[in-house]
Amino acid sequence: MDPTPPSRIKPAPQLAPAPGARAGGRHAPRQAGPSPKELGRRIRMMRVARGLTLKELEARGSISATHVSEIERGKASPTVGARGRIAHALEMCPATLLEPITLPEVSITRAGEEAQRRLRWGGATLEALAGPVEPSLIGAHLMELAAGREPALTHHHEGEEWITVLAGLAEVRVLGAGHLLHAGDSLHLRAHHEHTYANPGTEPAVLLVVCRPRLAL
Repeated sequence: MDPTPPSRIKPAPQLAPAPGARAGGRHAPRQAGPSPKELGRRIRMMRVARGLTLKELEARGSISATHVSEIERGKASPTVGARGRIAHALEMCPATLLEPITLPEVSITRAGEEAQRRLRWGGATLEALAGPVEPSLIGAHLMELAAGREPALTHHHEGEEWITVLAGLAEVRVLGAGHLLHAGDSLHLRAHHEHTYANPGTEPAVLLVVCRPRLAL
């Protein structure tokens, strides 16, 4: 028998309804993960954005290029292990591949908030400035280039890139020509051409990079 006097028994706390809960205790359906076709499209987009061939991804992730090709075309669904190896080769978190398909209409990142997506890529660090929105056609990133690295980053992808230098010096090489950019300078290029970012200065350089389609960080 419970020895606590009835007058001292506290009523059970009332729990607030869980987010998305409906009347009668039912919950709104969870957002579904990507279909095999959508997952494959994401993997291919991320691989191309990093300038990697299927063979290069195979070497990085110890996963067959043929199998990755099947996954990218939606012909096969990766196991948890395969997904992890692909994510490792792409230098990203495996969970990012399974982000909900439904994206918000507005995404805000406040000053001082820790970056949700950051990628170290050679001598460059890329940081997404805000999360994607529907339909997520462009992406804005801060790129920091380490001083004295040649090249810091080389890549290509479908679409366009627009760059402005916020601090330091940056050199962008494309179509065999080098373009030296100072703070305040901007450059716009067709991104399917292989292009290289380098920092010929003695201090880190900071660039604002806007991509279409967005880089999948």
